[in-house]
Amino acid sequence: MRKLSGGVKIAAIYGSVFLGAGFASGQELLRYFVGFGRLGLLGIIIAGILFALTGWAVLRICRREQIASYHQLMGYLFGIKLGRAIEGAVVLFLFSLFVAMLAGAGATGREAFNMPFSVGTVAVGISVFLVLCFGLKGIVKVNIILAPFMLLGGIIVGLFTFFAYSHPVFSMVYGRAFGLAWLLSAFIYAAYNLVTGVPVLAATAEMAETKRDAKIGGLLGGGIITVLGLCMVLPLFLYHVNIVNLEIPFLYIVTQHGNGFRLFYLTVLIAAIMTTAACNAFAVTEWLKGQGIVGNVKIAAGLCVIGVAVSYIGFSNIVVFVYPVFGLLGLFKIIVILWRGFR
Repeated sequence: MRKLSGGVKIAAIYGSVFLGAGFASGQELLRYFVGFGRLGLLGIIIAGILFALTGWAVLRICRREQIASYHQLMGYLFGIKLGRAIEGAVVLFLFSLFVAMLAGAGATGREAFNMPFSVGTVAVGISVFLVLCFGLKGIVKVNIILAPFMLLGGIIVGLFTFFAYSHPVFSMVYGRAFGLAWLLSAFIYAAYNLVTGVPVLAATAEMAETKRDAKIGGLLGGGIITVLGLCMVLPLFLYHVNIVNLEIPFLYIVTQHGNGFRLFYLTVLIAAIMTTAACNAFAVTEWLKGQGIVGNVKIAAGLCVIGVAVSYIGFSNIVVFVYPVFGLLGLFKIIVILWRGFR
C-alpha cells in the first residue's frame, strides 16, 4: 500500500483544525455567513482562499528558513519582542479554542442525550490527554483516521438535509443590510481560525519534505474546509429561524430526518470536536515545551484539567464573544504571512 505523502498528511491535519464544535455544530457558519444570504456563500469561498494561500505560505516559509516550531516562525515574521507578544496572545487563543471544544462536547451531551454538562467535557478531556501522551504521532494518527470520515460525513449531512427540504433555499433567507459587512465577516472568520491553524502548520511543517508537499498541504487543506463549508451552510439557510438561538443548530436540523441520521451526525460532530481539541491542545503543549517546561504527561494532564474547569463558561459565549477579538490579530498575521511567503 502506497504511503501518504507529507503534503496529504499536513492537509488532513490542517483541515481538521477547523472542523471543531464551532464548525460542525453549525454555530460558526450561522453567525458569520447565513445572515448575509447569497453573499454568505461567496464569503465562505473567500475565506477558503485565505485558508489555502496562508497555509501554503506558512509551509513555504518554514521549509525555506528551516523553521521547526511556532516560536521560531513568530520570531522570523515579527522580530523577537513583537513576536513574543503575538505568540503569547495566540497561545491564549489556542487554549480558548481547546476550552470551546470541551464546552461543545458538554453542550452536545446535554442537548443530544440529556447528560450532565460535565460528562461530555470530562470524556473529551481524558481522550485528548491520551492522544497528547503520544505527541505528534498521536495527532497524525487521530487526524488520518478521523479526517476523511469527518469530511465525507459533513458533506453527506449537509447535502442530504438540504435536498430533503421542499422549499427553494434562498426564498427563505432574509439577510442583514449587506454593504461590505459580509466581506468583513468572511475575513474575520478566516482570521481567527488561522490564529489556530498557523501554529499547527508550524508544528507539522517538518513533514513537508518538498516544495510540492508544502503546496499540497496548504491548498488541499484550504480546499477541504471550503467544500465542507459550502455543503454544511446550505441547510442552515433553510432552518435559520428555528435554530438561531440553539448551541448545536445542526442537531435540530438532523433530528427532523430520523434517529438514524441523527446518530450519524452526532458521530461526525464528536469526531470533529475530538480532533480539533487535540490539535489545539497539542499546539499549546508544544509552545510550553519550547518555553522550557518539561514533562509531556504532566503538561498534558494539567492542560486538560484546567480546560475542563474553564469550559463552564459556555460554548456559544466563547464563539460569540471570544473568537472575533482574536480575529483582528489574525488579520494582521495573514497580511504578514502572505507577504513574507510569496514576495
